[in-house]
Amino acid sequence: MKQRVIFWIGLSLFALFVAAMSPLALLTGCSKQSDGPSATVRVLTAEEIRAPLGFAFCGDTAFAEVNSASLPAFYADFRQALFDQGVTKWDRRFDCNHFASYYVARAQTKFYLANFHSRTTAQTLALGVFWYQSARGPHAIVAAFTERGLLFIEPQTGGELQLSPAERASAWLKLF
Repeated sequence: MKQRVIFWIGLSLFALFVAAMSPLALLTGCSKQSDGPSATVRVLTAEEIRAPLGFAFCGDTAFAEVNSASLPAFYADFRQALFDQGVTKWDRRFDCNHFASYYVARAQTKFYLANFHSRTTAQTLALGVFWYQSARGPHAIVAAFTERGLLFIEPQTGGELQLSPAERASAWLKLF
């Protein structure tokens, strides 16, 4: 009987501790953290995403403009995540389309976590997978709408790409 009472007192104290700490975690933001690409305060519409691209598949209606200064730090985090999961070199089974889609998915997850308690109207980052015909064949990269304009990122290196007008015109999938 004495052991049961001690057990219930211990369980009750633990429950009180958890209940007391939960609001603290929410107030301090401890429950959701991110080191992903940050956003500017500008929110773009799906029409603003489509306009410079000619067309694009947009799964949302409000997009947070990407702060281009945060992209190098995000790339370092992205590479570390790949290494942590055992992706240590290029392989035809994990090539450009996998790099591009994982880059976008990781960035979107980080945006969600960073804005969990935010009042932004943006549903997602203005960042998407961009398939085009490169000189070496079909290639997938990342397109980002930033305060500097539309940037193209090679997710395998983290570098910015300058696409020619012909390469931009050859794009057949733009997924945001």
